[in-house]
Amino acid sequence: MRFRWFFVICLSLLLLTPTVLADDDDDDDDDDDEQKILGIEGEDLGDIALYLMVATLLIVVWKPTFMWLRKHGPDRFQQEPRGFKRKLGVFNRKFMKVHTWVGFAAAIIGTVHGIVLEWHWTLWVGMLCVWILVFSGSMMQWRWPPKEVRKGARLLHMQRTLSIIAIALLIIGHGIVD
Repeated sequence: MRFRWFFVICLSLLLLTPTVLADDDDDDDDDDDEQKILGIEGEDLGDIALYLMVATLLIVVWKPTFMWLRKHGPDRFQQEPRGFKRKLGVFNRKFMKVHTWVGFAAAIIGTVHGIVLEWHWTLWVGMLCVWILVFSGSMMQWRWPPKEVRKGARLLHMQRTLSIIAIALLIIGHGIVD
């Protein structure tokens, strides 16, 4: 359990620290070549996608908190267990919908960012992993696929390996490109 929290903290630090140090060159001529989508520069799209991805990854903190609150919340907050768990369940369902939509937005904006800036192959593989996570997470909420398909999507989405690979490839790829 301690290793999991250590890993979450290290991953958060990796996402929040810049991967490239600024050089002392004062040439601003490459800023003029910047392509824009809807008036937003390609680099700014990357920043937006990063913040959305970090918001999506808050699920790593919310899920253990949710489980702890279900178990200890009624006693801790001195409320009737049934009503507390019902309110917590409603909040969790809303949180999961926001998680899904924010993840979808992060994937779209990240992909557009990659198209505008002509990414390295490591970034495209990382983005493919993100899209697999988004698609499998969305599939868990759909009603029409058979139960076996939704179960497989849940297993694919819930494994942390794909998320770690995606984040690692995106960090490494941005280090290469920058």
